[in-house]
Amino acid sequence: MKTLVFFDINGTIIKRDSRTDVPFSQAVDEFFNIENGMDGVDTTARSDKDVLMEVLNNFNIPFSDNLWKGFLNKYEKKLKEFEKTDVWRENADAVGFIKKLYEKGHQLSLISGELSIGAKYKLEKIDVWKYFPTGGFGEDGLRRFDIADVALKKALAHSDFKPERILVIGDTVLDIQTARHLGAEVISITTGSHSRKRLESESPDFIVDRFSDLSDSDI
Repeated sequence: MKTLVFFDINGTIIKRDSRTDVPFSQAVDEFFNIENGMDGVDTTARSDKDVLMEVLNNFNIPFSDNLWKGFLNKYEKKLKEFEKTDVWRENADAVGFIKKLYEKGHQLSLISGELSIGAKYKLEKIDVWKYFPTGGFGEDGLRRFDIADVALKKALAHSDFKPERILVIGDTVLDIQTARHLGAEVISITTGSHSRKRLESESPDFIVDRFSDLSDSDI
């Protein structure tokens, strides 16, 4: 069965902890000349642009296209600074699982609030960026459903691949809701922001602690 598989990034492919978003946080503080600009800002399942808009509102800084472009330049410089560090690490057994899906002929894509430049640096670090020809990212919309709609459109336009099944894989309740929005099945992994109990409350099709918990017949 031909399957289109969408992955979230942080907490799903990349391990989420206090180091994951250090480059973004430092870019915020340095570009806007503020201290601890990200304190109290919940980044879970949100687009980076939406997060930045909250920071701007907290510090009464008006948004503009020029400001956004300037911040992106600063953020990319920070990403380069950190690309050889260990801030981005594989989550659970994600790398082997992604390679397995690719080798089975499934089409892989991304649905993430991460900006595409951040996604590229993070996933190149663990050598899986090459498996994702398309994706919906933080610059494609402020809300996850909007990003998902763009991601689906890009994936379907990418090639002659016509999926018989669509899967969304993520670590949050919003990933489950996004799957339902797309009419897709969902695999929830318990390695991210939301507990198993909270994930189970949304009745995902599958819930796992590691991707190896899935059988070959599941995908």
